[in-house]
Amino acid sequence: MRSTVTVLLACLLSLTASAERLFDIDGPVELHIWMTAKSGHADALEKTFVDVFYPAVSSMPGFRGALLMRKPGTDDFTVRLSFDTEEQRMQWVASDKHQQAWPALSSHSGKTDYDGFAVIHPK
Repeated sequence: MRSTVTVLLACLLSLTASAERLFDIDGPVELHIWMTAKSGHADALEKTFVDVFYPAVSSMPGFRGALLMRKPGTDDFTVRLSFDTEEQRMQWVASDKHQQAWPALSSHSGKTDYDGFAVIHPK
């Protein structure tokens, strides 16, 4: 299930703003990215999220939140990323900041997969 090759993820996440929407929703949108750190890279993955990835993504319009979660006792991580709209998420993906931050973070992962979700709030 989480066996998608990192290269495929990088290609999908690097779509430009003019590309077709990945998720047919108006927003808000949440992306979950599952990463397994390369051997000996777990601490570097955490540090890169805090020092590089989060500052870059949190400066973008429509940003709602980003979390890095680690499954205890493993090198398995989940990045939880949320934007007001899919268009704003795609603007992040097309940005120069993403082109620097994502490769820095994903370079510490040996296995990466993702899925997108429409966020449903109770009334």
